[in-house]
Amino acid sequence: MTFKQDNQTITFIPLYDAYQSYVDAALKKPTENGALFEKYVLAENERVRKQEKVSEQSGVYNPLDQPTNNLKYLKESVTYLKKHETRINKQIKKSLQRSIKELPRQNDLVVLVAPISPDDPSHNKKMEGVSGIALSKDLFVLYLDVDFAEPMLAYTTAHEYHHTVVAEQLSTSSVTDNIVTEGKADLFAKGLYPDVNPLWTQPLVAHSLKHVLHEVNAYNIKYSDLPNGNYELQIPSWSNYAIGNTIMTEFIQKNPDVPVTKWTHMPTADVLQKSGYAKKLTAQ
Repeated sequence: MTFKQDNQTITFIPLYDAYQSYVDAALKKPTENGALFEKYVLAENERVRKQEKVSEQSGVYNPLDQPTNNLKYLKESVTYLKKHETRINKQIKKSLQRSIKELPRQNDLVVLVAPISPDDPSHNKKMEGVSGIALSKDLFVLYLDVDFAEPMLAYTTAHEYHHTVVAEQLSTSSVTDNIVTEGKADLFAKGLYPDVNPLWTQPLVAHSLKHVLHEVNAYNIKYSDLPNGNYELQIPSWSNYAIGNTIMTEFIQKNPDVPVTKWTHMPTADVLQKSGYAKKLTAQ
């Protein structure tokens, strides 16, 4: 599905058929699971990106593009999502229209829609059946479970949309950049959908916040330690989202007149300064 808004073309491309081909082949040859995922799903991703002429991923690793051992559940998911494709696309479009109206963009946009991996059902439940990742300034992917919550789909769409707009002018090259960027995306999505309360935005308790900030400032952690958590380093899961949300909440409280179009493209160092976090977190 394609629609135009503000002179930009927005294109939805479901990957259901690619996943269906992968599942059918892997059920016949389970020992070739990984190779078949690459053949059908990853190859289709690459074909779509070339066809739509989207930007390079800029080194972004997509941990959500992985083969699964639960092929039966994935097969059921694909069938469900294909059946409800019209409803899903309608919700995504509505969220994008609201997002673009609030925050215009410069580039066309491609949105891929795929079934979420069933390998971590407890995590998927916490995410309310929706996950996403922005891979460049003009591409993001939404992953859905069969029991996804529509409000969370709308929120996640807005969140990932914001990432693509940030990428039009800013790079996210450090751990601190990532923290602030995630905080910006959640502040934006929360502004559009105030009744959605994602678990990952809940503030860290004071001692955990102080510890994580210290570890970031000391360069003791890598990016993946923040969203995934690191037990040995005592880093809670989703720390980048929680801290980013705290920083941007304080930013907007102290700077209520700064419009979204301005703080979206504000450099990390400026956000830290204006939020009061410049002495607590190094811009790196």
